Amino acid sequence: MSPTKNKSTKTSLAKKRIQMEETELQQAIVDNCLPRYPENEPPKPVQVDVVANLVKGRHTFVMARTGCWKSRISEMYYNLFAKTKKAVILVLNPLNVLGDNQVKEKVAQKYTSVNLKNQNFTPEVAADIQKGTYNFVYLSPEVFLNNQMFFEIYHNPTFQDGLALIVVDEAHMLYSWGLVANKEAKKSSAHKRHQDRAVFRPSYGDLGRQMMATENKPVLLLLATCRPIAITEILKSLKIPEDNIHFSHAELTRPELQILQFPMESSLKSASDLMNMFGNKKEVNSEDIVPTLIYSGTRNATFQVMKVVNSAHGTAGEEYNPDSALIRRYHAGTGDMDKDDTILGYERGDFPCISYTMALGLGQNWKRVRRVIHMGRGDPSCINQMIGRCGRDGKPGLAILFVEQKCKFGLNTPEAIKKADKHKNDTRMDALAITPVCLRIAFSIDNKSVEYLYKLLRPTCTCMNS
Repeated sequence: MSPTKNKSTKTSLAKKRIQMEETELQQAIVDNCLPRYPENEPPKPVQVDVVANLVKGRHTFVMARTGCWKSRISEMYYNLFAKTKKAVILVLNPLNVLGDNQVKEKVAQKYTSVNLKNQNFTPEVAADIQKGTYNFVYLSPEVFLNNQMFFEIYHNPTFQDGLALIVVDEAHMLYSWGLVANKEAKKSSAHKRHQDRAVFRPSYGDLGRQMMATENKPVLLLLATCRPIAITEILKSLKIPEDNIHFSHAELTRPELQILQFPMESSLKSASDLMNMFGNKKEVNSEDIVPTLIYSGTRNATFQVMKVVNSAHGTAGEEYNPDSALIRRYHAGTGDMDKDDTILGYERGDFPCISYTMALGLGQNWKRVRRVIHMGRGDPSCINQMIGRCGRDGKPGLAILFVEQKCKFGLNTPEAIKKADKHKNDTRMDALAITPVCLRIAFSIDNKSVEYLYKLLRPTCTCMNS
């Protein structure tokens, strides 16, 4: 059901805001933001444009690079409501750890917030949600669809009256869930390259029906990378016609990142190519190593990465030390307490490196990260997200991609790529691994972004292929 523009709900914005002309509304949004954030972080044009569309009741699809403060958009929209309205913003996250990270950010900004998990979703928390105690409620699609207690809250008229906005963070994951639902993922090598991408359930195709079971509530879709075919499938899954949604675009690539891609000399399983990335402890102390995230496609590989890194640093055997001052790991099978220890320890600076799978999430706003290393070929959309973890403070960051020179059953030459179906995920994965094109331009072309034309006019990129 599309939002009705003129019909109000009990939790609604002041009529004077809704009736403002576009330019006047955008200025009012800026004026409302300026006192709330640091002077060096004024609202970005894409943020203001999106909030203005939400005020008018339009579903909005935001495509902007990592580090563009997309998560701040919901705050800006919330701040337009009177405190007495007890507006509630519902945020769907693909991974629990991403919700934990965003809850911390919201609490630091003096908002009330909760990340719902099956473990902490008690009747007391449910009652608080229904009363509007929390400004922001984060939850996974699994809780949104399959938790009976939340189902009852969501369809309760009191909660619906207080609901102001539904946000889908990392919305490109909906496309991945769709691949699982229609069984295409079983045939896709690119999909299998990213274990722990999320808890995949075919029932996630029902998200659209549940999300649209509201009256006059706009939906905000946030993502940093998405191909046109994925956008079409996402909207189809959510049952939103393309002519009933507003698209807000910002630059998708990160000019401050240097991207280096190396063909692997050793096998992916051995991870031995990492040996040259870390100095021996006689030359570099652990605390002096550049803060690094190392991505592997499988849980087993995260331990092998730890072994290689410790071997390179001259601390062989420390991979068995849970309190290592060099590197620790994180994947879906890691215990909850270990996960918390790893995240909190990294944020405190107790150790410089994490070996992880996609279970760590894609949206952490860790300004400490200076380098991201990706092991093996992978889906360009996921790689683009992962390398976006570094340089979040605006300073230069380094992305290193180790790719197999040849893959069994893969496309290993430009000639093979030319003959293949360009829209298949496997083709895109193999093409990125062997492309001679500037990698920043390659990522832009993959997203069909016209901005790559402007990138051609910029000073030479510092990536490996420039």
